[in-house]
Amino acid sequence: MLKMNYWTDKWDLHVDVCPCDVHFNDWVKARKLKNKLIYHFGTGTHHVIGIKQATNKSGNAVFAITASKEEYDSYVELSTNKAKVTKSYLAYFGDIYLSNPKLLPEFDVVTMFHLCEFFFPNTASKAYGGLDDAKLLDLFTAKTKPGGYILFYTRSIAYPRAFPIIEKWAKKGHVKRVGEFKTLLVYRKTK
Repeated sequence: MLKMNYWTDKWDLHVDVCPCDVHFNDWVKARKLKNKLIYHFGTGTHHVIGIKQATNKSGNAVFAITASKEEYDSYVELSTNKAKVTKSYLAYFGDIYLSNPKLLPEFDVVTMFHLCEFFFPNTASKAYGGLDDAKLLDLFTAKTKPGGYILFYTRSIAYPRAFPIIEKWAKKGHVKRVGEFKTLLVYRKTK
């Protein structure tokens, strides 16, 4: 049996380098989104999306994944020290490419900020049983409610690899490009 692919590092909040999570919170505020279920790909040790959405009185809830042991440990510490946050913010440790649709509810908003950033040659192999990036995007699109949003980070180090996948995905006709917000590319699910 193969070991899980995981990230052997962590990401602290460096807004000057990677502002996507902060820009996402700004987008939620600008859209005045309330009582939404958000799926977030990549928590960082800062958990800025989960914390903000749990404390801004929006009623939004965040379900997030991290493939970093250090980032998950920081969630455990956050949960221990600020228990109320966990009422609206749940982070789990895992490989998003092993996502099982049976374990996922339908979401109002999905962030795919880190699409194509994690390259493990065995991810989509039969032995590992994971998805490639295109199939991952299809899975989370299927788990997005009609009228829901799917967002990408245009300054990701992998955006040049992700953009052709996004273009091909958009041509399937189940989403419509809404536009850009700061460093984010925003689509809305039509069907």
